[in-house]
Amino acid sequence: MDSHFFYIHLHKKLLILKIMFKLIACTNKKRAIGDKGKLLYSIKEDLINFKRMTLGNVVIMGRKTFESLPGGKPLPGRINIILTTDEEYGVEPNDDVFITNSIQDVVDLCEALFPDKEWFVIGGESIYKQFLDANLVDEMRLTIVDDDKDGDTYFPMFDNNQWAVYYETLTQKIDSISFIFEILKKK
Repeated sequence: MDSHFFYIHLHKKLLILKIMFKLIACTNKKRAIGDKGKLLYSIKEDLINFKRMTLGNVVIMGRKTFESLPGGKPLPGRINIILTTDEEYGVEPNDDVFITNSIQDVVDLCEALFPDKEWFVIGGESIYKQFLDANLVDEMRLTIVDDDKDGDTYFPMFDNNQWAVYYETLTQKIDSISFIFEILKKK
């Protein structure tokens, strides 16, 4: 259960659970993540890594990200949570898909039904920003492409002083794309 932190104040016998999420994104030097409803990059090795990390766990995404998934279907082998402000939004019934309307709904759902899983926020731009702004993120797993291509969606700015690089690969080059993978942990 490395996705959670427990704080215990023994004098008052109070247990406070602070839920923490992980962000996963593939971005570039300009922080671009997508363009016209599609990922900016489709790197086979990155997609394999994404699947390996998230399989059997919970993925949280916005409505647009969900609709951009292959075939508009949930990611198999994972619990898919859609966060949307559209209270009328619906999808084809599926035991592995939940629709929520607020970050608090996501927190409550994860805490109640999936305390034994890791919780990954997978996009898009506004969803990443909401979780970062709510201080609910303790780890970011980023693939960073050595490129300065523009997009129409971007990974949000964050205070580098609050994060430490926990792990970083050497530069990898696949076809004409160079990238690194890094894990940042909250200080």
